[in-house]
Amino acid sequence: MTTVIIDTRSEEAKKMVEFLKSTRYARIVETNVPNDETLEAIHAVEEGKVNSYSSAKELMSSLKKKAGV
Repeated sequence: MTTVIIDTRSEEAKKMVEFLKSTRYARIVETNVPNDETLEAIHAVEEGKVNSYSSAKELMSSLKKKAGV
């Protein structure tokens, strides 16, 4: 068995995946890999670096304050 990783952001790569799907000897296993920003957020949560609010009003107030609104 061989594993091939194809970055499907280009049209050429998408065509390659479609070609492989049409063959009887290839099996496509699609996975969604989180982007860097999402991975950073996941690590922050795992480390306990989160904000907690007692209400939606408090959350909105904090967001508005950060945005300067």
